[in-house]
Amino acid sequence: PATVMGTQRRIKWVLPLLLALVTLPEVRAGILDNRIDPVCDLPDKLVREIEGYQPIVNAIVSRIFVGDFAGKTWESLSELVDTFGARLAGSEQLEKAIDYVVDGMKRDGLENVHTENASVPHWVRGFESAQLVAPFKKNLPLLGLGTTVGTPRGGIIADVIAVESFKEFKAFTAEQVKGKIVVFVPPWQGYGKTVAYRSHGASVAAKKGAAATLIRSITPFSIGSPHTGVQDYEDGVRKIPTACITVEDAEMILRKYRRGETLTIHLEMEDR
Repeated sequence: PATVMGTQRRIKWVLPLLLALVTLPEVRAGILDNRIDPVCDLPDKLVREIEGYQPIVNAIVSRIFVGDFAGKTWESLSELVDTFGARLAGSEQLEKAIDYVVDGMKRDGLENVHTENASVPHWVRGFESAQLVAPFKKNLPLLGLGTTVGTPRGGIIADVIAVESFKEFKAFTAEQVKGKIVVFVPPWQGYGKTVAYRSHGASVAAKKGAAATLIRSITPFSIGSPHTGVQDYEDGVRKIPTACITVEDAEMILRKYRRGETLTIHLEMEDR
């Protein structure tokens, strides 16, 4: 019973942490770039050792999914998320969430529970607003992408260039792009391919003088909700504001732009 209880306690706290690990850059990169090889060549001795753990793994999996521990991991994870909300690196919410998990582990009798100091980048989401002001007025729900810079005070009012791909954007000259808000509207081709526009769109547009970029949310479908995520500024390239907008708004902007209409957006972001 003591061993079972110890295992249960570890499952309660370890599984939510494992779920969080899938968002780490190294893990995510392997998934997105399709670099996970289903075949792994190991020495026979190591294979036999690993296979020896199969009964233990089966027992744990059975208990989690159909046994008396069913739903416990979800309850623990949902309580953490509901209690502390967004937990960006360096934020007060993250520090409180860490203390909460550490206290819970100690309370459940786990050994050698401790924290370690670490330096992490700190980015703060501020007020964000986007509005189509011409040819008609329409609020555009948006979310700044992680680490984006903000706009100047009062925001940016600029005409739009809308494209589906980097290849299409390449045809525009720096003179055409300068001072514009570039809207990237890539068709969904799976997360691994489409996410490149969120990751690199800002720097690609900035090289030709764009004032800001808006990215179609990286998702196959939408219900009027923007999806945020990380983005990466290229070293040596001017940093410009970048945010995601809903699939519906992005595709509407692209349709109107291709009809030859002039679209103007007022973008205001206080992220830092």
